[in-house]
Amino acid sequence: MKHVQKANLSGWVAPILVGIILYCLTPIRPAGLSAASWQMFAVFVATIVACISKPLPIGAVTLTGLVVTVLLGLAPVKDVVDLKTGAVTNQGILSAFGNDASWLIAMAFIMAYGITKTGLGNRIAYHMIKLFGKRSLGIAYSITGLELVLGALVPSNSARTGGIVYPVVKSISTTYGSQPNDPSRKKIGAFLDFVAFQANTLSTALFITGAAPNLVAVAGAQQKGYTITWVSWFLAALIPVLVGAIIIPIIVYKMFPPEIKETPNANSWAQGELDKMGAMSVSEKIMTGTFLLAIVMWILSGFPFFAKLPQFSSTFVAFIAVTILLVTRVLSMKDVLGVGGAWNILIWLSVLVFMANKLTTYGFIGWFAKTISSDLHGMPWGLVLVILLVVYFYAHYFFASGTAHVTALYLPFLAVAVASGAPLALAAMLLAFDSAIMSSTTHYANGPASILAASGYVDQKEWWKSSFILGLVYMIIFFGLGSIWLKIIGLW
Repeated sequence: MKHVQKANLSGWVAPILVGIILYCLTPIRPAGLSAASWQMFAVFVATIVACISKPLPIGAVTLTGLVVTVLLGLAPVKDVVDLKTGAVTNQGILSAFGNDASWLIAMAFIMAYGITKTGLGNRIAYHMIKLFGKRSLGIAYSITGLELVLGALVPSNSARTGGIVYPVVKSISTTYGSQPNDPSRKKIGAFLDFVAFQANTLSTALFITGAAPNLVAVAGAQQKGYTITWVSWFLAALIPVLVGAIIIPIIVYKMFPPEIKETPNANSWAQGELDKMGAMSVSEKIMTGTFLLAIVMWILSGFPFFAKLPQFSSTFVAFIAVTILLVTRVLSMKDVLGVGGAWNILIWLSVLVFMANKLTTYGFIGWFAKTISSDLHGMPWGLVLVILLVVYFYAHYFFASGTAHVTALYLPFLAVAVASGAPLALAAMLLAFDSAIMSSTTHYANGPASILAASGYVDQKEWWKSSFILGLVYMIIFFGLGSIWLKIIGLW
């Protein structure tokens, strides 16, 4: 007879307590906030606390938060539409699962499974070990270099990580016997997984096309009269990113010291494994062709002509790739349904993005920006800029989308900085860098964070703790060293 799984009742205490206390404070909420905006804030914070205390798996926790949102009358089940205009006046919870970023990540997980199933992942891993595998730190630097190169080519940071880098990381890790959700994850998997995320953060910061939020920041700077070009962004970010690329893998090495540190015979061992594998199978060749097709289409989507075509949407490209694998029988529908990580992340990331968007539509984020602006009035511009950068960075705890965050706060914060006397170019670029490095906060901060945090190599508590420390490192590099570098190249 099967028994009901033992519940983690203690895990419910903190989120329920936080949610009830915040909800009960509705009558004395800050001026300028509606009751609905404060109550939505209470539900969102309680859900995030539950994601940390984990009374249930994260997918179940976020679904619980979604149900509470409806029960409190903060969102309908279906979209409410104005019959005269046809416009959506209140988004229902079912719309949460139409989030394209979540679907891109889910499809990328399935592609990654295909790379593993066919053996292509092992083949790639053996080649990388053969070239860089004498030391685990060498593999980390090769992954960082791969991500930085891809940052110039693939304009979707989720596509870079989910479709290209994560499969390589997983294949190398499992090749060394380092499995996710297992004590063996500490052999090398946890180290490489976390390095891969930092590499994605750096590649996003290096190129104007590194991720969608960068382009939103560029548009915001343009509205204030400052033009950021591909070259000017690259030049401004070059030194901070290079410094980060050198020291951050070392810091992660200290945070997640791999049990496998040196493999002097890596070259001969990897070649021996490649010899055992023999020639590529038909399924490997199809997987390789599909993989390369996806990369080419993701690259082309960065060009204006192709960006206008729906066929080159990053998410749709991933759908095309998975469909090809199904049609050619490289993957079966059973395989697709069995990739639990894909469907788990589709649920919880979609829900968190929906709830964060509700904070914006109810006016909480707008109130937050205005409050910061009024509180900083009359301070020296240097202090104002520092406060704005730090608040902008940590405000990302309330966002599950970098694009939504930048859209809501970049221009208001830039306007406050310039009004205080801060040089326009300096404020514009530092806030733009902030838009990239703020992803180093949580496991839901952006697509790559969601992919790598859900891999099973780094647990949530480790992710939050290590990310907090690295967040401080990023701010020192990009705001401190970055300001000096921007001065040297004459931007202020």
